[in-house]
Amino acid sequence: MLDVAQAGVTVTAEGEGEVLDVFGAAMVVKQEPALAGLFLGEHRVPPGYVVPPHVHAEDHESFLILEGELTLLSPEGERRARPGDAVALPRGSCHGFRNDGAAPVRFLVAATPGHQALAMFRAFDAAGSSAGPGGLVPAEIIAICAAHGVRVVVG
Repeated sequence: MLDVAQAGVTVTAEGEGEVLDVFGAAMVVKQEPALAGLFLGEHRVPPGYVVPPHVHAEDHESFLILEGELTLLSPEGERRARPGDAVALPRGSCHGFRNDGAAPVRFLVAATPGHQALAMFRAFDAAGSSAGPGGLVPAEIIAICAAHGVRVVVG
């Protein structure tokens, strides 16, 4: 276990960090929650990538769009987030997103406290690498989400 009081200043440089495959989209872990109470990841999602509406039971989540345009999904409708935009997704809010553009979207994902988010992304990576040719089926994805405090909103 990391002794946070003894950790000191940590820099995860460009090109460094644990790389996770989240359904074909790279998630680079830039900061683990044990370090400062925050998960921080750099996410690059390809054109057509969709994360369906879902609700986090524990984590507050934020995005900072770096490149491209992300379509945000919520019960209130759709909104677009562009480079420089910050998106607040409080715990309990229903949200999802997709990349409607022709180029990848790159954004930072921050989650507090972030333990469940990091564990879920790692579980997606592990399950995806051991899945068969068709990848994970929706029931498997929903089960991984549920095991990490995330409820997928179906319908």
